[in-house]
Amino acid sequence: MKSILKNMSLILLIVAAVLILGGIVMLALLVPGAASTFYKVCLAIISILCILMGVGLLFCLYLGRDTDPNFFLYDTKTARNIPESELDFERINSRMGYFMTTLSTSLEKLWAENALDAKPEKFGVNEIYKPLAAYKMIYDLVEIDRPEGWRLFLNASPAAITTLTDALLMNGEDAMANTLIKAYNTASSIDDYEWLRDFLKGNKPYISRRMTAYVRKNLEWFY
Repeated sequence: MKSILKNMSLILLIVAAVLILGGIVMLALLVPGAASTFYKVCLAIISILCILMGVGLLFCLYLGRDTDPNFFLYDTKTARNIPESELDFERINSRMGYFMTTLSTSLEKLWAENALDAKPEKFGVNEIYKPLAAYKMIYDLVEIDRPEGWRLFLNASPAAITTLTDALLMNGEDAMANTLIKAYNTASSIDDYEWLRDFLKGNKPYISRRMTAYVRKNLEWFY
């Protein structure tokens, strides 16, 4: 829906520019003595109307500009959305940090309580936030990079790991989901996390790229 509105806005912007430019060109044709007075008056009226309609369209576009707060784009300081070109991983990661607080009060509880198994409405339309929440959980383990963090994964219930990998599969992460399941099932104890640690640390840039690409692809659903 947002993309359709953007295309309509672009079309209206072009129409407004054509009307204003056309009005200016017609006014320039009002050369003294080049035509009858009646012709000049008619041309002047048409020119002014074209310019007024173009300006009116521009004003309507300004009033109808995108002011709905987007979860990832909205800037509370300016009370408006930042340009999509300025959206980067740091901003996405920060906003997802806030989102995770709506699921649980701590990283420990996110894993221990299988927070990703919350009611579907917690994750927006079509559970759009769910893959991002799964990415965020494993990304935070890499960011922390401490034994207690890796133990959260290995000490989680099988249901929690299934919910996590199912969320990743929603964005086509078959290989990563299978690798995480293997790491969980083959670990001899909660201290046997070196292989898991190496795998996720090596894929840290990949995870951040996937999160960024996912948000950009589905940006219109985060309103």
